[in-house]
Amino acid sequence: MQFRLLVLAVGTFVINTGSYLVAGVLPAIAGHVGVPVTTAGQLVTVHALTYAISAPVLSTVVGKWERRRLLQLSLALFVVGNIATALAPDFGTLTAARVLGALGASLFTPTAVVIAADLVPLDRRGRAVSMVLGGLTLATVIGVPLGVLLEESVGYQGLFWMIAGLGVLASTALLALPPVPAPPAMRFGERVSVLRNKAVVWVLVVSMLASLADFAAYTYASPMLSALTGAGAGTLGVLLFVYGVAGAMGNAVVGRITDRFGSGVGIAGSLLLLAAGLAFLPLAGGSTELTAVLLVLWGLGGWGIMPAVQHRLISAAPTGAAVVIAFNSSALYLGMGFGGITGGSVAAQWGWWALGPASAVVAVLALGLFWRMPTAPAPESVATPEREAAPA
Repeated sequence: MQFRLLVLAVGTFVINTGSYLVAGVLPAIAGHVGVPVTTAGQLVTVHALTYAISAPVLSTVVGKWERRRLLQLSLALFVVGNIATALAPDFGTLTAARVLGALGASLFTPTAVVIAADLVPLDRRGRAVSMVLGGLTLATVIGVPLGVLLEESVGYQGLFWMIAGLGVLASTALLALPPVPAPPAMRFGERVSVLRNKAVVWVLVVSMLASLADFAAYTYASPMLSALTGAGAGTLGVLLFVYGVAGAMGNAVVGRITDRFGSGVGIAGSLLLLAAGLAFLPLAGGSTELTAVLLVLWGLGGWGIMPAVQHRLISAAPTGAAVVIAFNSSALYLGMGFGGITGGSVAAQWGWWALGPASAVVAVLALGLFWRMPTAPAPESVATPEREAAPA
């Protein structure tokens, strides 16, 4: 069982390293294709919005497909998208390449999360989800910082060739999974019907705002941290590594907190840490050490909220777990996309120093909305027919 979860986590790691790596090498991309850094940042926006829109649509189109085959298709699209990113000669082609990669990514992560939740008993669901999402956080622990450090020696194009190779290996590793039948077919209208549940919608909005707060700053982390601390590539890689380690810790710890105390504690605590880490960045006074401490808070909150939100959503709509997880992926990537737009606008208008505090305001807004949630979700102990019917 643990090995199957590990295979899913590895695939999630590869997918999300390819997705987030652009943020770490924005200056190099901007220089190569001849656009400003804030314009290059819109590659993150395009990728994220494509993911957000395509996730629910594609999940309906391929709803009858065997799940392992679906994961392999998603990795194939992802690999082709990253090869195209490495070969793109201009900004327009690069944008199209990121769209293709996003189509693959939008199929993989929601499917992997639902399979993980189906593989374990109800009282271990939070930990199973956090293990698969651990691949996502490890992308920020290892993938992005390592990319920043290697970019000077292999170029950003070389990095995306490496990611494409890892995608091929991850696809091969999926052969270790047994075939996983598709869940009962649902029409698109039936999928959208879960949005009539006010608790689901409210949590999706909170999830989107948390993602917006996180990625408004993270999309431009390299130029922002360089401006605030004067850090070179080596120090910048270390700082991003600190953020990523904190994110991995937050994901694991909040998964356990959610199982023990409920998702509300995990969501509220994560948003508080996220807001604190972002708000005080300009007050670090250029100190690398103080900046690292704040990055720990930022990482703990930004990534810790994910397993708690997904647990809350599955509990709120237990018979439509796959659907609400797909919608949450869309919400996360909508937040990421709008974060790229918001962060670029804030930086252009007020400078890099304003990016952290502006993002913190969004996190506080998300916390306020969460506390004012109008309808409590269904009890978190409810078992799902969909999960019980799924094969182990």
